[in-house]
Amino acid sequence: METLLRVEDLRTQFHTDAGLVHVVDGVNLELKKGEILGIVGESGCGKSVTSLSIMQLLPKGIGKVTSGNISLEGKDILAMSKSELRKMRGSQISMIFQEPMTSLNPVFKVGDQIMEAIRFHMKLSKKEAKSYAIEMLTKVGISRPESVVDEYPHQLSGGMRQRVMIAIAMACEPKILIADEPTTALDVTIQAQILNLMRQLQQEKGTSIMLITHDLGVVAEMCDRVVVMYAGQVVEETDVKSLFKNPKHPYTKGLLASLPQLTSESDRLNSIPGQVPALDEMPVGCRFAPRCEFRMSVCETSNPALLDTGELHNCRCHLYQEEGVSS
Repeated sequence: METLLRVEDLRTQFHTDAGLVHVVDGVNLELKKGEILGIVGESGCGKSVTSLSIMQLLPKGIGKVTSGNISLEGKDILAMSKSELRKMRGSQISMIFQEPMTSLNPVFKVGDQIMEAIRFHMKLSKKEAKSYAIEMLTKVGISRPESVVDEYPHQLSGGMRQRVMIAIAMACEPKILIADEPTTALDVTIQAQILNLMRQLQQEKGTSIMLITHDLGVVAEMCDRVVVMYAGQVVEETDVKSLFKNPKHPYTKGLLASLPQLTSESDRLNSIPGQVPALDEMPVGCRFAPRCEFRMSVCETSNPALLDTGELHNCRCHLYQEEGVSS
């Protein structure tokens, strides 16, 4: 399967009160044509910063990609000029952000915000762009699109605003859609509708989707492959069936064990002890070691490499050091 997006040894650092810290530290991933790739992990694991690094939307003067490569169909994104990046965003890669109320401009009508991308990338007249905007609102399941196109974001519900964000992202039929926690603020019913909508658009247009989430239920329902991140690094990568059937990394096992079980008689949920380490207080060895029930002495002094443990399953753990081959 053709690889559309390739990220190699990506390192992104931020200026903080504590000094320079690596938020993303040596991330490798691939997104293939037509697949849905899940990026999973707790808050603070570097998922969103990875996506912002790809889009080159890191906050100016604060975040910076310091090394690595990001290529879109062989073209180096990090070497693109500002005008090339503007052309790329929307037409080749689009992004749906976590909270539509902060992503949509409150002083512009919904239709104008959809039309901005359409007119820039597709060179349509204002009348043609408005008709196309109404068509996109219809495609994302918004009733009365002719009215909504002339309304402001605050007049819409959370689910409708998220649909508008999807309409903006998909308007120019990009090859890649990055969805950063697209259903976090929505109730379960609307969440299911939004996910079904994304899958439908992916099947109709062949769009590749990078789905960033902390919800393993969403991953099981939507994704083909999964990358698990912890403390700025990839700790496990495999296809979605293998992840649920045979998780290898202790962190992944902990995430799966924390899911509520219908068959369980316990009235308490499992949880992983501790929390993700602060960016300026990363452990010397394995970053998960302080929270890991399987830790050994080597884990406290040496950070393991990402290993190929067979059958396209990679894992960053000393438990597999002997059987694995560094990848």
